[in-house]
Amino acid sequence: MPLPGLDRLIEVYRKHGLAMNIKPPGRSPPEAGALVASHPFDPVLAAVYRRLGAADFGDESGGQLFLNRVDDQLNGIALDTEGFRRPEEPFHSSVIFGNIPGLAYYYAVVPKLADEQGRQPVIYIDAYMDRYVLPIASNVDRFFEALSHYVDMLMVDQGYLFDGMPGIHFPTSVPELIARDRRLVEMIVTGRFDFIMNLGDEFQDWLARVKSARG
Repeated sequence: MPLPGLDRLIEVYRKHGLAMNIKPPGRSPPEAGALVASHPFDPVLAAVYRRLGAADFGDESGGQLFLNRVDDQLNGIALDTEGFRRPEEPFHSSVIFGNIPGLAYYYAVVPKLADEQGRQPVIYIDAYMDRYVLPIASNVDRFFEALSHYVDMLMVDQGYLFDGMPGIHFPTSVPELIARDRRLVEMIVTGRFDFIMNLGDEFQDWLARVKSARG
């Protein structure tokens, strides 16, 4: 399976000279549809882990994504998903595959919302007290693509350039970037994520700006 979004993310990190650490894949990564943490494994993630065993995009102090380790010694996706399992949402229906280092922000897929090809959409989970969810991509490779464009934006952000403190954050500051994924927008508009989002008033504007891309 081609992964143009992942390819672009790697290229963007190389282009800007940003810290990146990619581990080699294991000999037998999970196949698409195999049960991982009691959920069918996403086919895009299966393709990702045929290419790598883990990936750190950035470091502990300013990373954008630590992609869970999945190799012959450890299945970090199963470990995190089982560790966070709760009867309530979002952890009941999601499979965690990555996080923002040092923070309780996680990236996960939602198997029950898979498309006809089995590709699962991606959500952003804020696991602090209010515990909210933002739908951010129709599949994992679209997520990589969106994140790569955000990193390009970050490299010209004045706050980031001045003192390393960004004035924009992914995905909360970039609804228009998220809205480029038209399939995701359609899913949001038709209420597919309503059971898992739990958004307060502060994110209604974000949601409206994403939905407006439907035209």
